[in-house]
Amino acid sequence: MKMNSISTVQLCPAAPPSGAKANIGTTKAIFSPKWIPWTFAAKTTASGLLALLVAFTFNLDQPKWALLTVFIVAQPQSGLVLAKSFYRIVGTLIGAAGALVLVSLFAQERVLFLAALAIWIGICTFGSTHARNFTAYGFVLSGYTVAIVGISGALDPGNAFFIAEARVTEIALGIIATAAISHLVLPVSLADSLRREIATGRAELAKYATALLERRDTTAVRTKMLGQAITIENLRASAIFEDREIQARNGALQRLNIAMLDVVDVAHLLDRSLDWLWRVGAVVLPGLRSAMAEAAAAIDLWHIGKLDSAGLRRRLLVASVHLPLARELYGELFVSDDEVIHGAAAIGRVREFLKSFVAFVEAYEAFSSPEQHSLLPVRFSILNDNVDGVWAGLRAAMALILVSAFWIIADWPSGATAAILAAVVTARLATMEHALLAAIGGTLVIVLATVPSFFLVEILLPDASSFVMFALAVAPMLFCCAYLMARKKTAGLGFVAGLYFANAAGFQDRMTYDPIGFLNASIAFSLAVATAGVLFAIVAPDTPQAIRRRFVRVVRRVFERIERRPACIGLPEFETAMAEALDQLRRGLRLERREDMDTLEAGVALMGAGRELIRIRDAGRSTLDRTDVGGEVMRFLSSNKKLPLERACRAASAAAIGCLSELRVDELGVADARAAARELVAFTAIHDELERCGGLVLDERAKGTPSHVA
Repeated sequence: MKMNSISTVQLCPAAPPSGAKANIGTTKAIFSPKWIPWTFAAKTTASGLLALLVAFTFNLDQPKWALLTVFIVAQPQSGLVLAKSFYRIVGTLIGAAGALVLVSLFAQERVLFLAALAIWIGICTFGSTHARNFTAYGFVLSGYTVAIVGISGALDPGNAFFIAEARVTEIALGIIATAAISHLVLPVSLADSLRREIATGRAELAKYATALLERRDTTAVRTKMLGQAITIENLRASAIFEDREIQARNGALQRLNIAMLDVVDVAHLLDRSLDWLWRVGAVVLPGLRSAMAEAAAAIDLWHIGKLDSAGLRRRLLVASVHLPLARELYGELFVSDDEVIHGAAAIGRVREFLKSFVAFVEAYEAFSSPEQHSLLPVRFSILNDNVDGVWAGLRAAMALILVSAFWIIADWPSGATAAILAAVVTARLATMEHALLAAIGGTLVIVLATVPSFFLVEILLPDASSFVMFALAVAPMLFCCAYLMARKKTAGLGFVAGLYFANAAGFQDRMTYDPIGFLNASIAFSLAVATAGVLFAIVAPDTPQAIRRRFVRVVRRVFERIERRPACIGLPEFETAMAEALDQLRRGLRLERREDMDTLEAGVALMGAGRELIRIRDAGRSTLDRTDVGGEVMRFLSSNKKLPLERACRAASAAAIGCLSELRVDELGVADARAAARELVAFTAIHDELERCGGLVLDERAKGTPSHVA
């Protein structure tokens, strides 16, 4: 097992509650976080120089691909480097094999070769939109490795195998050098970052719960918690590559994340119920207030470590006992049906919220306990938009075809380089946020970096008489690019600058200095990035309207699976798929704008409505004889008219009134009465959430604009 020099079982760096069994402590960093960009830049520079030294020593064909690989796989945390390197190697091997197949079939006919190459890259780019984390990156790699190996091999088909072997060797060298330096020299553990995020999630969830029960505004915190769950999942997927402790607790960690999402989902529904009661001043408020205050105090004590998990469970159980009894509301004669329904729904929702929070506490305890629990992993579901994936694949294929056509027509000596880079840049940007801005910024960076790079490569390097002198000359440029990569706001610019410098310099053991060739390579890189930018601007541009339409399409697919038998979607899978979709929606919006915040809240409302539909489906009361609420909701989601929304709302309202009527008659058995009470809560929530989310779906459908036009 990998031994951390600071801690071996510190899985969450939060102060342990008194009496807790987990050995949880605060992980002390080797150095302050403010030094991380500097150490990352130094390690990346060392990795690049090491890769070049080995490539020069063994006289590899094109050492620049080893340096390019260093910038592509470099990450501040060692676990990210290992994960990224693994998928890059897999993608590289698949791409190299695919390139050899294409060269063997179409080497004599360049039009067919380029068409087949464009199709391959398009398919791989499409696949990258349907995978997650560095699995998506593996798809991208298999796509543009075909361009890297295939175009060079097609120009010299007799040596295609040796070219493929050389590219794979150079790429593998860059991967090994980066992974070795990152993992051995001042490693920044991804597992420690994961533990910190879990501790932060625990603290933020406790604050969220306390704010909700004390009736303070929770909108911003709720949005943050959804993103927190996705962050933890992304870190988990990579941390298992570096830490066996995390790997052994993989199932417990996934269940912890599911429990966190469940708390956020139930909390949103509770917030909506309480808002209604607070507006009308319902009669149940005094009893609710006291029970909620008691629960909030208990959660706050658990948060600061003055109450252990067992004590929290007892305190929350006492608080739930002090809640008003819903059945007492059913007989109220001088209260409207709406007030009775929403009052009973709020009482039931508070009980459910306390229960879900206890489930989160138990999942947290199971994860942080020194004893490893054998738990099966829970699948973190993703349902991506096929339409968006098709446009991404088409965009990547068009980039290769357009630049290749210019290469063939103009008979440009650097055309092959431009075509390769067009495929690389467009496919890579398809997996990044704000691709258009990255392409525009990258073009400007290349223009600005051309002069200092030219001065360094064509004027200073000819006087370097040894590798030491070479390293002293090149290291400052590598360091600056890597330092920009380490900063969140300039990461894309540093990445493009690093790729440009590595490609334009074209380092060799015995350099041939060619100023014209350098400028041609710079123009080729600029053309590739500019072409990608133009395509991202005109082919399915990523506007706020397009982001909303994409989200609604994904939601429809998720909701369709609620009633699809036998492969119905379960609640954990539904919540994780919706959380992923909401996080993508959040990252594409500007939440400081009221309109965009309302859009996100409408998306959360859709998540709440779907959750209640699944609970009703799973309850499966055979005596249920009322409108098919789920069917009406699906007709609304697939419609572009307001009438289906009104029908779905009426169906949910009628179903809630039907449950209330059954409960008032008081002729149900204990089990049926409890089921009817749960359904009353669920139908009420569906009605309220549909009213809140209707605008998002209707806006998207009513415009009738294709997703590629914005």
